[in-house]
Amino acid sequence: MLPSVVFVLLVAFTGIHANRFRNEFPGPYCAARNDQCCRDRQDGCAQPISTTLCYCDEFCERGEHGDCCPDYEEVCMGITSPPQQLLSCVHKKRYFTPYDPPVVDNCNTCKCNYDGSVTCTDNVCLVDDEILTQLYHLERSVGWKATNYSEWWGRTYDEGKVLRLGTFQPKYRVKAMKRLSNKGGALPSHFDASEHWPGLIAEARDQGWCGSSWAFSTATMSSDRFAVMSKGREMAQLAAQQMLACVTRQQACKGGHLDTAWQYLRKVGVVNEECYPYIAAQNACKVHRDDTLITANCELPQTVNRTQMYKMGPAYSLNNETDIMSEIKERGTVQALMRVHRDFFSYKSGVYRHSAAATAADERAAFHSVRLIGWGEERVGYDVVKYWIAINSWGPWWGENGRFRILRGSNECDIESYVLASNPYVHEHVQAVRKVGELQELIVGTGYVPHPSHRYPPYGRSG
Repeated sequence: MLPSVVFVLLVAFTGIHANRFRNEFPGPYCAARNDQCCRDRQDGCAQPISTTLCYCDEFCERGEHGDCCPDYEEVCMGITSPPQQLLSCVHKKRYFTPYDPPVVDNCNTCKCNYDGSVTCTDNVCLVDDEILTQLYHLERSVGWKATNYSEWWGRTYDEGKVLRLGTFQPKYRVKAMKRLSNKGGALPSHFDASEHWPGLIAEARDQGWCGSSWAFSTATMSSDRFAVMSKGREMAQLAAQQMLACVTRQQACKGGHLDTAWQYLRKVGVVNEECYPYIAAQNACKVHRDDTLITANCELPQTVNRTQMYKMGPAYSLNNETDIMSEIKERGTVQALMRVHRDFFSYKSGVYRHSAAATAADERAAFHSVRLIGWGEERVGYDVVKYWIAINSWGPWWGENGRFRILRGSNECDIESYVLASNPYVHEHVQAVRKVGELQELIVGTGYVPHPSHRYPPYGRSG
């Protein structure tokens, strides 16, 4: 009785594998031949299959190393296998078979195995149901709200850190940069630079999937400072793309150091973004170190006699909370480095603090640079919660119209550890602009020089 059971099981096992082989390579093979190949050994009874050959002669049946064609038993022996019940898999209420493409589950893919099990990749996603559920439950205790941004779905946490942040932790010698202490008067409980200087502070822009916050925050903060210090006469959005393409010893869309960016702005300077548009990708540098706005073929500003690049003075770091506040109030926005955890990507509104919705991946937090534009405070129960007002570089669709508030005075996420400011070289004298026909003329130096600026194409030198 026992040998019979073993034989039945062996036949069943062989049948399953034969059916799977037949499903993968349906043929026909032996059935496609008109000659008699089923008996004896006939090496000429071969058929191409995949990258090898299968056989339709009797010799092909030689134990576990047989090389019979999938339809050999049916054509030569008259054995018709019963139809196999194809095993299907289920993953999160989605059914699929081993022959279907892998199922996409957020930032992972899952495949169906022949035994009905499912194998998935195990990437940590930028956002997932688990962390969102935790954040919703923690909302009252942390004081801020989370939401599910479709922009993050399907991306890994590592992608987010590399391509949505992009500022490296400062080097030792930069941490020792000269600090400035402000000795200003009393500071208000609330201050917003965009309200204090209406129209002079740039709103949130989107750096895209390019780890360029080192260039983006530097260029945007400098633009704010030019507008504020010139009293609105030099309203130019400086070209982050130029720094992305031209600053050496940086990694472009994979990150960079703030000190190197500021050195470039001080020594070389940049053009405006109309002349060198942002594309969220590295490209060839189109500006030479000794260029002016004219030789770089940029249109000249109409409100000042500027022909030189936009340059900033030496960057300096700020000492403490009140120094940062005084600097913002007197001169405009400042640049702050912060440590970004996974929960920050899901921030929607409120005063942010790093939550307990942590994973092992949070140990690999990365750095980001943003603009601080003001501060405030709000009463929560019996407590007064102080916060910074910051502008991120992920676009107005994120956070509070591109902004976020974060705890002030406790160095939340290291945001008060490394705060930088710099003063622009604004044009000292603003001359009148007058029209002659269709051309613009700028009064410069000791006389006027007609300059039909619209004739110059953007990018590079002519000829």
